[in-house]
Amino acid sequence: MDTKMIEVLIKQLEQSSLHELELTLGEDSLHLVKASPVAPAAPAASPANTVPVTPVSPAPAAKPEEPAGTAIKAPLVGIVYLAPKPGAAPYVKVGDHVKKGQVVCIIESMKMMNEIKSTVTGTLKAVEVDNESLVEYDQLLFTVDEKA
Repeated sequence: MDTKMIEVLIKQLEQSSLHELELTLGEDSLHLVKASPVAPAAPAASPANTVPVTPVSPAPAAKPEEPAGTAIKAPLVGIVYLAPKPGAAPYVKVGDHVKKGQVVCIIESMKMMNEIKSTVTGTLKAVEVDNESLVEYDQLLFTVDEKA
């Protein structure tokens, strides 16, 4: 496990909703835990100045809309590569016609490169991940318009 991979994993953990990541590759192991934000200390209030506080329920968070179209999702956890090698053209880009079974990216997991193939035929509408980012199982990778 090299330092670049560790840096990428740290960056991705910070940007993800995960709190903890444990990875073992051969004899190497890595355990990352996201630091919890520290709440500022509240000033001490004297009993005479105390005002009762009524708790307010937070508004439900709006669920982010997935783009219309068919999703190609990550079948495993790992680092996604959108091109076959550094500096090469990406496998696919927005507007490309993709065929079912066509390689659209690679996910590296446990030092193995796994080709990810399109599950549908259509026009690529969106690339939903960044190159060399850590992806989670079932995370949206691409959106394809089957009608086009």
